[in-house]
Amino acid sequence: MSSDGGFPERGLQDRPLDIRHLIFDEADDHPSAANGLHQVARQLALEQIHAGDRSRLIFLTAPGRTPDVPSGIPVQILPLRGRQVLGRHIGLDRDVLEAILAESGPSTVYHIHGVRQPLLLPISRAMRRRGLPFGITAHSRFGHIYSLDGKLERPRAVLYIKLIERFALNAARFVHALTPHEADVVRWLVPGAKVALLPNAVYSSRLDGIPQAPRHRSPSATFPTFGFFGRLAIEHKGLDLLIAGFARYRHTGGKGRLALFGSGQTHQQLTEMCAALGIGDVCTIEGPRFGQDKVEAASQWDFYVAPSRFDHMPLALMEAGLMGLPLILSEGTGLLGQVEAGGGGFAIAGLSAESVAEAMHAAETIDPAQWRRLSGNAYRVALAIGDWTGIAASLRELYRGLPITDRVSERAGHTDQYGKKELLPHS
Repeated sequence: MSSDGGFPERGLQDRPLDIRHLIFDEADDHPSAANGLHQVARQLALEQIHAGDRSRLIFLTAPGRTPDVPSGIPVQILPLRGRQVLGRHIGLDRDVLEAILAESGPSTVYHIHGVRQPLLLPISRAMRRRGLPFGITAHSRFGHIYSLDGKLERPRAVLYIKLIERFALNAARFVHALTPHEADVVRWLVPGAKVALLPNAVYSSRLDGIPQAPRHRSPSATFPTFGFFGRLAIEHKGLDLLIAGFARYRHTGGKGRLALFGSGQTHQQLTEMCAALGIGDVCTIEGPRFGQDKVEAASQWDFYVAPSRFDHMPLALMEAGLMGLPLILSEGTGLLGQVEAGGGGFAIAGLSAESVAEAMHAAETIDPAQWRRLSGNAYRVALAIGDWTGIAASLRELYRGLPITDRVSERAGHTDQYGKKELLPHS
């Protein structure tokens, strides 16, 4: 084995790996099909299988949860069972832990999805004892600890990570961050962690080819229609800002409509917010849509709006770009720099209703030719962000323990560093 545990490197590039994606599927109000973390793990497993490796998903599931897994991906569904403190699992029963580690060998590597998870420490400790390498994807769960200007927002989370979780993060073969800000936060929290910067993506050149550009797109007959689809998580996605901003836009002369659909238990709350602000008659809020139904519904819109507070690289935003929807977005999405550089939409300058309204007013003033240019640019930006095929190839190098360099990010298509100086965190 190599000095840090795991398999020897000699000749490994051509040897199939045994890649095991570990997912903590705790109870929440979003179905597996709408869970971005699940989508990422499923896509990576498919890429890896088609590239010749052995890949499987291991779900630690709460009672009543049924993970969505497409055919062709081996899966283990294990009960989330073990010691709890204040309703959080801090340990796993021995039989569950043994099932996770069963039949591991010299080519096995674990890819753990999620941080700020008490089970991360006992599971990583068991892997280290057996010399099994593992990497960790943060999935934006460090994104709201520090603000984008480096201000400390969650001191308790910092204390937990520095006292407990850092042991697992330091032992990981890599800690995968989605955006430069998230990478900086990991380095601030755990200076010894091996940070890898790779994006999310919404297409696979290996499995599906390059997505075709939308054809014959034009503004809608009800221009402008502003829309949002995805998890209806109010704080993370800034949906309160979206509704308050749209209300301000309407009350200052705006003529557009607002449409939202997605998963969660907040539909009634969002509907009541619209009614209280006097915009209930020009807003629609519906449940989740998938596949072609989602594409057809969103294709009736003119703009996709994402005023996220902390939601690094949301898949829905990139899906909207591939559909040719001009994007109106905040810096909290982690994609504003790329969209602005590519001319694919409008910036929400700050996390306020006023900033949302200003962006909507600016969008309303464009003519059809300008809209078509924005549409084409949004597609090209989404296409350039990343391809799951390239991302999977870069992750394979990280699984093998190769040095983390800029080449890893560039290979996956993620080269934009936003042109910003690194900020030092402050309280």
